[in-house]
Amino acid sequence: MRWNPVEQVQDVVNKFGTEERVKRFQSGELVLVERTDPRAVAMVLNFERKVSVASRRFVTGESFTKSNPKVKFGHIDEKVVKLFGKSQDVPAGELATHTLLLPKHDPEIMVALGPQSRRFIKLGQFYQLIEAQGQGQEGSLLVNGCANIAYILDENGAPWAVSAYWGPIDGDWRMCVNSVARLHAWLAGSRVLSQVG
Repeated sequence: MRWNPVEQVQDVVNKFGTEERVKRFQSGELVLVERTDPRAVAMVLNFERKVSVASRRFVTGESFTKSNPKVKFGHIDEKVVKLFGKSQDVPAGELATHTLLLPKHDPEIMVALGPQSRRFIKLGQFYQLIEAQGQGQEGSLLVNGCANIAYILDENGAPWAVSAYWGPIDGDWRMCVNSVARLHAWLAGSRVLSQVG
């Protein structure tokens, strides 16, 4: 088959779909990426492993306090108790841990986690993982200063990004609660938690 530049150019234009997309490509706003590039196959998260959580009663105010002997907390966002203040029964189960491959905002990460049934974990489940590494020991959560992120529904069903960081310099856990609508991208390398499903 002989190469026909007119047909080849027409084929490329057809693959772009619209004149507007062709113009965006010509201006440099739209770029091509290799299929092996994570951005091309929408690889936002890399599954790391499953982690078991036990069934137990959980009371936020009793666990997230600086006087907790099991976990060395340096900072606990006041919204932790305010939004998730009631006790809850934590069901036994498994959580999945993922590594964030690209800097992303919360909505993009939540979509990458899949269906809503996988996106959200319970605060008591997150606490169990923190307690298992309460003094900064190695485990399923990162203890290198990077974020461990969980999406948790408050008592009214609103989603929040709850993050825990082990500060290797100060040697303590720092808990933060942020709106999933905030304009902040999590750094690549952060750990993201979800339900197994």
